[in-house]
Amino acid sequence: MFIDTHCHIDSYERHAGESFNTLLERFRTSSFASVLSSAKEKAAASKITQPEAFIHVACDPADFDYARTLSEKYDNVYTAYGIHPEYVETETAEDEARMLEFLKHPKCVACGEFGLDYHYGAETKAAQVKLFERHLQLGIESGKPLVLHLREADDDALAVLRTASLHNRNVHVHCFTGTPEFVEQLLALDANIFVGFTGIVTFNNAQSVRDAAALVPLEQMLLETDSPYMAPVPFRGKPYHSGYIPFIADKLAEIKNVPVEDIYKHCRENTKKCYGV
Repeated sequence: MFIDTHCHIDSYERHAGESFNTLLERFRTSSFASVLSSAKEKAAASKITQPEAFIHVACDPADFDYARTLSEKYDNVYTAYGIHPEYVETETAEDEARMLEFLKHPKCVACGEFGLDYHYGAETKAAQVKLFERHLQLGIESGKPLVLHLREADDDALAVLRTASLHNRNVHVHCFTGTPEFVEQLLALDANIFVGFTGIVTFNNAQSVRDAAALVPLEQMLLETDSPYMAPVPFRGKPYHSGYIPFIADKLAEIKNVPVEDIYKHCRENTKKCYGV
């Protein structure tokens, strides 16, 4: 069994035009091949599998209420609450106060995602660093595991993390897209670091991510989709959901040269260590 440790169910619903409840029904009936276009996709559809549970990440304050509703409606949906760096210029003290209240919900298992994103936000670097420092402190004070979004901001991210009180803290560096050098530096931090890999690891142009995955111990890997974007090969460009994790697991098994069962076993144990789920 496996858990999708990072997905955005509300974004999937909007992007795919399908409710979460309908998706669960399709899992029950294994009706996926009929909506796929190419023969290659249809042949691969048999691998699509429902996860044991979902960790739904609400990183826009406007989506906090819906996240709570999902977690209260479905036993196997857990939540994380944070504020994505893309909101660096619009977030308010009220948003942060609401986040802290939502972190107290019994189905909440983490604080995040938050962090740095210089791919789309290069012009707000200084403001992002200040926000990252503040959110990191709030997350530490909450006592929750931390979910980090770190994109094309290696040096600033490491500078902040190295000065934070992360000893014995569980930290999920989600949707890793960096270099082998960056992952080595993250793994050397004084924290319980877990690195999440998504469908990107299957992309032809993502050799650097695969090289980084080769360096991450099995005991520190997590399976995630970051759904609904970045579907794995052979489904690139399609809306995707947590059921596509087997394709990520297969690629990681190939990279680590281990049976795929080992990937599932370790990642399931790691999810329990990191999130208590």
